[in-house]
Amino acid sequence: MRDTRTGKMLEILRAASRVRPMSRGAAYTAPEAPPAGAALGGCLMRFVILAMFLTIIFFLMIALLGGSLLQMFGGYYF
Repeated sequence: MRDTRTGKMLEILRAASRVRPMSRGAAYTAPEAPPAGAALGGCLMRFVILAMFLTIIFFLMIALLGGSLLQMFGGYYF
């Protein structure tokens, strides 16, 4: 196992030694930013899932606690 790691490290060092420095005339070009729609889509999807989860929890709480609250305050007997 150690021999394979050593061999890979030697390959990396050889490849790094062959790389030439950039000339002064070459400007660094930044990679393009991802489109804003991709980030918004993920955020929007998280918001929709959270809203659905909270809505389901809200209606479950109404179903579980609502009956006992009505019974406690006498809402069943009009």
